[in-house]
Amino acid sequence: MVADTLKPTTNGTTGRKDSQDDKSGDSGEELVALILTEGAKLPIDFKQPFLLPAWFDKEKFQRGQRFFNNNYFALFVAKLSGLLAILAVESILKVLILTGKSSEPLTAFRRYMDTIVNMVDWYEGDICNPNSVCRKSLLTIRGRHCGANKSSSAAGFGPITQRDMAVTQFGFMGFPLLCAEKLGIQATHEDLEGFIHFWRVIGHLLGINDRLNLCRGDVESTRTACRRILSDVLTPALETPVKDFPPMASALLNGMWAMVPILQAEAFMDFTRHLCGIPQPNELRTLYSRMILQLQLFVHSVLLTRYYLALIFRPILNFQMWLAVFLTPKFPLLAFLTFGRNICTTETHYQLQPTMLTAS
Repeated sequence: MVADTLKPTTNGTTGRKDSQDDKSGDSGEELVALILTEGAKLPIDFKQPFLLPAWFDKEKFQRGQRFFNNNYFALFVAKLSGLLAILAVESILKVLILTGKSSEPLTAFRRYMDTIVNMVDWYEGDICNPNSVCRKSLLTIRGRHCGANKSSSAAGFGPITQRDMAVTQFGFMGFPLLCAEKLGIQATHEDLEGFIHFWRVIGHLLGINDRLNLCRGDVESTRTACRRILSDVLTPALETPVKDFPPMASALLNGMWAMVPILQAEAFMDFTRHLCGIPQPNELRTLYSRMILQLQLFVHSVLLTRYYLALIFRPILNFQMWLAVFLTPKFPLLAFLTFGRNICTTETHYQLQPTMLTAS
């Protein structure tokens, strides 16, 4: 393959200019058509060099990192909704079930806490340094994808495809682009350019073909592409979910309660439908779940949207979420109370510290 012969340049890139840069003439509609047809036949590209591409823009990438830190709380909510939505895609769900690491609340807590810690490494790390925690984290995730790909192929499910990777990419960046107002996200056009570039680079390093990268275009074409992924793939999957989706979704949300105790599974499922534009099928069963849903809608549509309220509450909510992410891997008190001593044995990227929990 041509990719195998590329040599790194002094700035750590592949030394090759992408065939089409950020100002690609492809529309979002054309890109999604390509992803859903050709991408469904192409496996994830593990031979793609683990180097920054020639189109990498350090300033844009760092702007994307700052955008995350300025909207820490809202973007975490958006990403959790995104993860929940992509669980409904059968080809992705089969691989997750096959790994056996997210089918119940305890294993889901471990897997998704690990995902969060890795993602924070990307947002806060130095992508240009090959020895940074950020780059090592990405290489670890790429290795896990390789292992999952082999297991999926051996089980007869076929390889992880470029389509699956692009849909997963949506899970991390789609809702912030499409639902910024519903989520109370504060962003300039330049912030969104940086955010898109950030995920284009992350996708490239994880093996997404540049032609099939959901974030390859400008803001408007990427938003169009995300809208099509939502309407053609995710919304139908959520409206008529496969039988394995409800228990996996419940495991995800009940597991993450140990990090965000205000999280309520039914309410958050309805909040995700709200972001997708899917009508609520039935009224939530309990008064508590209805109250939590209304509280979440109020936080995003009022506290994070009204200018003067946002000046006060955005920093508070950002700090609370940051504190939860910082403390949970080190002092998993709620996880210990929920799952017992089982939480102290984990093979994940981060290290849970059980000493203070088991001293008594």
